[in-house]
Amino acid sequence: YNPYYTHHIIDSSTARGRVENNIINNHIMSYDYHQYVQSIQRHRHKEHTSHIRGAVDRMTVATPPDLDPLQHSVEGFASLSKHCPMTPLLWMQYAHDTEMLMMGLYLAESSSNESNPELSKNQEKSQARKSALESSTGILEMALSEFPGCALLHLYYLENLAEHFYQIQLINKMSDQIGIVGVRDLVNQSSQLDKISKAFEVAGKNVGVGAHVNEGIIVAEIYRFYCSFLVARLSLVMGGESTKNSENNDTEVENSSTRMNDEKGISILQQLSLIFQQWSKNPMGEGSNDEIMQDLEYLWEEASAIFISFFDGSVKLIKQQYLAQQKASLWETVDLNRKKASLLLNVLSSYENNVDVAMDNEGIMLQRYSLFPQRDDDKVDASPLGRHVQCLHRNCAKWDTIIVGESFGAINHRFLSGLGGAQTAQAFLNYTSFLQRIFHDVAKQGFQNKTGEFTPIQEHIADHKFVFILSLYERAVSECPTVEKVWVSYIHFLRGEWIRLRKEKQEDTSELRNLSSMLQAVTQRSCRNCPCSVTVFELRMTTLGLVSLSNLEPDNIGSVVQDAQQLGFLSQSPEALLYLRLVSIMVVKRKLLSLVSQGSNLYQSQFDFDQEEGMNITAAGRKKNKATAGVVFYQKLNDSNREEAIDLVDDIRDMYDEADSFLFKSFPKWDEGRRIFWGHRASTEASVLCPLGLALQQNDGESMDGEIQASDDNEVIRCYEKMVKAQKPCHPDAWREYLKYVSSTHLQYLANGKLPRNPDRIGAVPSVIRKTRGLYNRAMSSVRKAGQMSNTQNPSISPLSWMNTSIYGLMTSRDTDAALFDLCREFVEFERNFGTEESVSRAVDLVRSKLADWNHDSVAAVILSPGDGQDNEINGKRKMDANGNDSEDADFGHHDLICYEEKPTDHSAKRMKVKTDLKKPKKADGLHKVRVGKMEYPAHPYTVHVANLSKETQDMDLVDIFRKEFGPVVHARILRGKLYGKGGHHFHGESKCVGLVQFEERLTVEKALQQDGVLEIDGKVVKVSRSHLPAVGLVPQGCHRVKPKGAGKSSKRNMLKKNSKMHVDSADGMDLDDTLENERDTSIRTRESKTHTPATTKTTTSSSPGSLSFDVLS
Repeated sequence: YNPYYTHHIIDSSTARGRVENNIINNHIMSYDYHQYVQSIQRHRHKEHTSHIRGAVDRMTVATPPDLDPLQHSVEGFASLSKHCPMTPLLWMQYAHDTEMLMMGLYLAESSSNESNPELSKNQEKSQARKSALESSTGILEMALSEFPGCALLHLYYLENLAEHFYQIQLINKMSDQIGIVGVRDLVNQSSQLDKISKAFEVAGKNVGVGAHVNEGIIVAEIYRFYCSFLVARLSLVMGGESTKNSENNDTEVENSSTRMNDEKGISILQQLSLIFQQWSKNPMGEGSNDEIMQDLEYLWEEASAIFISFFDGSVKLIKQQYLAQQKASLWETVDLNRKKASLLLNVLSSYENNVDVAMDNEGIMLQRYSLFPQRDDDKVDASPLGRHVQCLHRNCAKWDTIIVGESFGAINHRFLSGLGGAQTAQAFLNYTSFLQRIFHDVAKQGFQNKTGEFTPIQEHIADHKFVFILSLYERAVSECPTVEKVWVSYIHFLRGEWIRLRKEKQEDTSELRNLSSMLQAVTQRSCRNCPCSVTVFELRMTTLGLVSLSNLEPDNIGSVVQDAQQLGFLSQSPEALLYLRLVSIMVVKRKLLSLVSQGSNLYQSQFDFDQEEGMNITAAGRKKNKATAGVVFYQKLNDSNREEAIDLVDDIRDMYDEADSFLFKSFPKWDEGRRIFWGHRASTEASVLCPLGLALQQNDGESMDGEIQASDDNEVIRCYEKMVKAQKPCHPDAWREYLKYVSSTHLQYLANGKLPRNPDRIGAVPSVIRKTRGLYNRAMSSVRKAGQMSNTQNPSISPLSWMNTSIYGLMTSRDTDAALFDLCREFVEFERNFGTEESVSRAVDLVRSKLADWNHDSVAAVILSPGDGQDNEINGKRKMDANGNDSEDADFGHHDLICYEEKPTDHSAKRMKVKTDLKKPKKADGLHKVRVGKMEYPAHPYTVHVANLSKETQDMDLVDIFRKEFGPVVHARILRGKLYGKGGHHFHGESKCVGLVQFEERLTVEKALQQDGVLEIDGKVVKVSRSHLPAVGLVPQGCHRVKPKGAGKSSKRNMLKKNSKMHVDSADGMDLDDTLENERDTSIRTRESKTHTPATTKTTTSSSPGSLSFDVLS
């Protein structure tokens, strides 16, 4: 989908291994984005775009250039832009190639005027370039909607617009020379000038507020170009429309035109002054702030000369004095702004330098010093439109270096290509975090309360408010468009600002509406640029629920889930798709609760469903106003809100039905997902849909229909039953939720008499107790014993990850042993409160059998309130102490589970253990298991299973890669299919794309397992897991190291061997024969003393160390 998706997606667990599903040509297919872009670049480089431009300039109808490479390039860009977001550089290349192609096609189809061929040829070229620029500017407008914080993209767009206006002026000039009447009237110059002015204002707002310090050269070029445009416009106003050369002798018309031009000229000069002030306020590095005065002096002198040349006599002197006063005041303001900008630069320079260092380390730095070559003054002076309008003509040589490259293929462009990774993203986030802290401090003091205590950075933020931080976020997005945490931080900041404005304004203002539209646009862009991230899709749905709570449509929320599924990147992640569906239901449920909460209380603007409410308890002897403090007084919903609430209840149930159908069709064997789904639906039905459905079906003052109430309660029970039956064995927390509803919420229904099935409410109370006991017994029989099932397969998931607010909070269940412990404890407590001696004894036996193999250490971090056991004989099995005697310590008595009862009676006591001499079997609780089908096998301690391999991968490829990455390898092999030939002989067929790698050490296996979904072999991300089969059946002794390399063995034989060697080496000056004889005698005496048998004396005939026998050394 994009070359950086496989390398630069941060904090997105669902993206791993699923980036090959992509969308192109309106269907999902797998292709290499990098190769696709390279194919486009090859078409661009095939005939050298610079040569094509020269051929277009020299082209005649008889010899048209070959435009096929450009046509293939434009078609590739068009196809790519429809199906995936492009980077800023790709957008600029797309616009450039489109302009060249359209210009060539236009000239190829045009005909020359025979009366004046040279002039007609130039006019056709200008007309062709103008038409081509209209297409390219449209493409750049789409690019700016995606990356409004890219300064280089803004500059290229502005120069294209100015070039389009320049070609219009050139066409008008040549039309006047030829004598064509009516051409000037066909061109709406005023609308084009307004479009350019608006584009400059947008650029100044996005990149000209001080957040692009180290891109000061580009920002200064934008300001310089804006001022040049104003000077050119002033020359057109004061010169082209001047009445000095007018042939109209009407004095009244001449005076009116003079006043009009005078007003327009003064307005342009005032606008130029504002640009100077804004330019001087911006901190810009790389020497841009030092050269600003030279540019301002030149531009002001040029504008003043144009304006004064329009007047004569005394009026001219008055205007000169006016301009001198304006310049003095303006220069004083500029000097003050430059001092503040210099102080601001000192504060921001460290963060800007960190960003530059990070970009340089990742190889995405744009060399800004050589971007803008000097303009040829001779060509400017020779222009038929004058040197001021000629400044609007685009310098193609400058952009060829950036967009095309000096020599095609020689420059590997990595800037503005979406390759910003974790380091660049973190540098930007540190920058934004610093600015946000200052922004919140300024917001507390008040943006308008500027005092002398404000620092330069605080004053700058008070002037621009959150626009300054938004500009920095957009700059970060243009460099790191696929880094998830940049988008998440950006969206959270916008949401926080939206909530702050809503609390301050208390009404729908234009500022709040603009921020709402901006927030929705940012979330939509984040989903396009990070299609592998579940978090950005979740933020998009919750943002829609936040900003459009009054007119929220459930279909709009559901469309986000459909987009995430149709993109294909999350299609292989059932957890992500189910989670997004549950989040969409949650957003609509919030809308329903807010509607009912604000529509049913008397103070609609003060109490919402997410606020707290006091208990309505009237105490004796307490005043009424104190007793009712914090209590909300309710009223009936009006008809419109009531109808909308009924529709929302139906919509939520329809969304649940759609999610159920999705799970059944797409993932029919995913039991855990069905349990999570039905648990979510049961909770919503019990707490929201069922109570609201009963309340909404009430008529004015009429009693509730008993059959309707019973059916609604049955719907809740049905959901809970499906939840506990969805997974075999069921998770204990599912039963606990079911029991909580039956024992609490269900009791409340019975207490209020809402279930006519039990008209006698006195008999209904023990009925609920019996039903609760029946559910406990069902739960204890359906869950597994402790230690047999625990969701710790993924060691990266924390035991408390269910407390998170992200996908892990909903899709990750609690540890099974900890949940079983809570279920057992609640069961015993229930029997203590509502049972008899016999029922308590039965509960104790059930709990004891379930927790017999319970591992204390596995859930020690989850159990928060351990206690000391009081009766160890009842609480668990007896153990053998160090002396071999029976100990009464319990396995789980110290956790205070059921330590409340005396010694049980004989019929409930456990049978006495009999001591035997039989060898106890080894416990296998700590061994890793590998599940194959429905069976579990112990994992081989030295072997890993490698899947998703390429068919071309060979055995030695696995050996070379895993030995280099992890450590020594004993054997590796690719599993292949067996093919049978004549005579029953078989031989190996093609690869099954899986293999086995057997290591020398156990620790190497753990290192390899950590690279699951990360390691790449032959361009494919492989899956590494444990294997129950070894890679080789017979391993020579010593190939598997029990201890790490270098530790050696600590046997008595080896110690004697080492000591003997030390004695031999240290025998300096001693007779070697005597030393060896002493060593031999010592060894013989030692063996005689141990075996009590006569020793055989052996003599050593050689005196050299090489002839020592093994007996002597041992």
